[in-house]
Amino acid sequence: MYTRVTKDNFRDVFLSSDNYSENFSYGGLTALYDYFSELEDELCESIEFDYISIAGEYSELSIKELRDSYSLDKDIDVIEYLQKNTIVIEIEDSDRVIIQDY
Repeated sequence: MYTRVTKDNFRDVFLSSDNYSENFSYGGLTALYDYFSELEDELCESIEFDYISIAGEYSELSIKELRDSYSLDKDIDVIEYLQKNTIVIEIEDSDRVIIQDY
């Protein structure tokens, strides 16, 4: 049995969590929700909402943090590089992205 999770429900679960409220920004949570909604449409099946798993599998970082974390040269396009290796979810109107940890 499934309950439909709305965008507001999705964000509220994270933002009200004692352990995961700092994992993602409001814009990041919106981008994550949109990503999972589109994935459900592509797969034609429901995805179980497990916020603990999501918090453990995905990270929100700035482009600078990504460049530093992966020791990338400034000439390398960070987004393009990461897209070859993992899922990258861009956050609208932000210099931050969400990546699936690998």
